Parts: sequence; C-alpha cells; structure tokens
Amino acid sequence: METTTDDVFEQQNAAFMQWLVASQHAEVNPKVALADLRASGAGRGVVALSPLEADELVFRLPRESALTAETSTLSSLLPPGVLAALDQWLALILVLIFETRASSAWKPYIDLLPREFNTLIYWTASEISMLRGSAVLKKIGKEDAEATFVEKLLPVVRAHEEIFKDTALADIPAGQSFERHFIDTAHRMASVVMSYSFDLVVPGQEDKADDEEEEDEDEEDEHYKAMVPLADLLNADADRNNCRLFETPAGLEMKTVAPVSAGAELFNDYGPLPRSDLLRRYGYITEHYAQYDVVELDSRSIVGEATRALEEEDRQERVDYLLEEGVLDDSFDLEAAELEVPEEMLVVVNTLLLTKPEFKRYKNAGKTPKPKLSEKVAEVLCRILEARAREYPTTLEEDEKILAEGQLQGRERAAVEVRLGEKRILRGAYRVIVRKIAEKGAPKRPLEEAEEAGGKRVKAT
Repeated sequence: METTTDDVFEQQNAAFMQWLVASQHAEVNPKVALADLRASGAGRGVVALSPLEADELVFRLPRESALTAETSTLSSLLPPGVLAALDQWLALILVLIFETRASSAWKPYIDLLPREFNTLIYWTASEISMLRGSAVLKKIGKEDAEATFVEKLLPVVRAHEEIFKDTALADIPAGQSFERHFIDTAHRMASVVMSYSFDLVVPGQEDKADDEEEEDEDEEDEHYKAMVPLADLLNADADRNNCRLFETPAGLEMKTVAPVSAGAELFNDYGPLPRSDLLRRYGYITEHYAQYDVVELDSRSIVGEATRALEEEDRQERVDYLLEEGVLDDSFDLEAAELEVPEEMLVVVNTLLLTKPEFKRYKNAGKTPKPKLSEKVAEVLCRILEARAREYPTTLEEDEKILAEGQLQGRERAAVEVRLGEKRILRGAYRVIVRKIAEKGAPKRPLEEAEEAGGKRVKAT
C-alpha cells in the first residue's frame, strides 16, 4: 500500500511522542494529544481529549530535554570555544543544522520542524512592496543575516566538514552552489529559532531575571535560547491563551492557566506582538493580535516637521540636548490600545517649538518642557501623522474597499490587513488630537472638515 502524506504526518507524530516519553523522560498528561490541524492552516497542535482544570499539568520535561548548544553532541565534537564564540542565535542555528543527521538522537523532534515558512524573509520583492510604509520592512534584515551566516557560520562548517557531512547540507539541489545551499539551510534554521525557540532562565538567575530594575543588556546573560520539544507545538492566540510554560529548578512544565474543555485546542501566547511582527516572525496574522498593533514614527520626520522655522545650528543644538536628556529616541510608537501620542514625543515637539530664549532657559536649568498639547503642538503633530500616512501606497479607505471585495488571500491579504491596522492607528490618534484641541475651541483640522462634508476620502490619513 502506498504511503500517503497523512500517513507520514501521523507516523511522525507517533514517533515523536514515543521518543519524548522513552528517550527524554517526559511526563505527558494522557488527557492531551497531538492533533492534525492542517485543514485550518494551523499545522500541528495540541488538543484536550478530556476536560482540563486550570493549573493542571500538560507535560513536564527535564531541562536536559531542551535542545541547546550545551545539550547537543555538537559541543563535544567541535574544538573548545567554537560554539561559545558565537551568539546564542547563531550557535542554535548551527546545532539545528548538525542535528538533521539521520543518526541524530533528536531526529524524531527535528522531523517535526517545518521545512517551509511564510515569514517575510521568504516573500518576493513584489509581495514585500505591499507592506511599503510599515516599519516592519526595516526589521527583515535578509541581506545582513546572509552576510552573518557566511562570515560566522560557514567557516566553522568548512573547517569541520567531516562533522557536517551527513547533515541537510549534503542534499545540495542540482545547479546550486554549496554556499547558496548553506545559506538557504541557515535561513530555514534561523526561521525555526525565531518561530519555535524559548528564552529560558539560566539556573540560579531566576531572582535576577524577575527584577524589573535590571538593565536590558544583562538579559542575554540571564537567559539562553532553547528548543523545547512539544512546548513549541502549541499554537498561540492572544485571546484564547490557556497554557503557559513554567520553569522549575528541575525542569520545564506546561500548565493550563484556564479550564480547557474536551476537544479544545491548547494555546500558548507570544505576548503583546503587533501583527506586523507576528507576520515577520511567524508568517501569519490573526485579528486577535490587532489590539497590539503599533505605528512607528521616525524621529527624523518629527524633528523635520517641528523645526521648519529653525536654522540648522539651532535645530542640531536642540536635538543634541534632547539626546543628552534621554528624551529623543530613534522612533516613537503609537499603540492601538492607547491612540495617544507618547509623553516623550510631546516633550520633544514642545522643546523643538520653543523660542531661542525659552530653550536657553530650559537648557541652563537642565530641564525640558512638560508634555503639553497646545494648539501649536497639535498642528505639528497633525502634520507628522499626515506625512506618515502618505508613506503607504494606499489610503485607509482604499484598503477597506480591497478587503471588502474579498478577493485577496494569503500573503496579499495579510499585507493589506497589517497596513490597514497601522493606518487606523494613525487615523485614531489624529482624531484624538483634533478632539482635544476642539474642546479648547481651536479650529478643526482638514480630516474632521472632510468627514463632516460627507465622509470624503482624505489621502493624508
């Protein structure tokens, strides 16, 4: 009898669960199981066979069952210090490439990891262009990633070809160079790390990691990247999240954080990720993450709009002062949940709009203006939002019409939904500013006038 794709899928599931319990000494609640969710576009998932109570154990793993640079045998085969010289991302990418060997102790797990991704790094130039205007395009970094693979990882592979000879690197497609094949393989494993890895707390650093006063630069010293079998097979949903991975001195425990009915899927949560980052990291979006959408406002645009009347020397002096005071960032976020201009941005605009004598007084006192929304500040903010909206290839109304027609699917639809979500934030923030100024008796801005005239489309917002 011919083996079907469904047969292979189920065989891989069975082999993985057997390996997890027998080889990795996992304790799995018999009330849960892996499920085939491909029909709904979710790949594999974990479902409840029977009702689960809140705070019920889903599974427990020893820490050694997490695949890391330390638990892979690659660390013992390479000369001392080779893996340690790489950052955590690169080390784990190299480990995953190594563990594609047919003889790998991790093979049942590696077999379940996807070979194809829908993340932005795999989109065509035409598809990427549909996201023009979104700051997510600056975060893809495909060229930089490939340069790093060639500079940092390829020399290790070339210097130790015997170690990597039986890995996925041996399956070079016809007509492709080894270097290109290596880069493609590294991209796949980098996507695996981005989509599936966990940041675990280094044992002994638990209290330090929980201290919110710790500096961000210490975070990597307190955490390490790891692939956690089964934990990474739970799909994520911001609204339906019912599970969470907990760390204990002895191991890792996935527990329910809410009751789960029989037949329901178990969901982890990625945290407050905007849909643009969800698309970049995981290759899909869901309306449940729209609440976390953000729009980035570049500080160069803010400074440009707020300093039209200033000479270059005066402008630079104020920018330097704001940088010294730690107020001016590279960009500021407008959040869907708030629709308020950040106070720091208000301080920046107020500072840039000061007269020369006013600025001199604040600077001599080592202070900055309060984050007030005056009519003058509002005028600048509205121009900033209008200019930001023009960076997109379409208007809000055009995107709403495109989606209403129902013709788009896949990547095209995801791109439109992402950019539409960002435009709605710009529109919402604009309206908040207009409303606040209107309450003070100031004139209306063009957007409000156009809407009252009959809801005509306004290109700027």
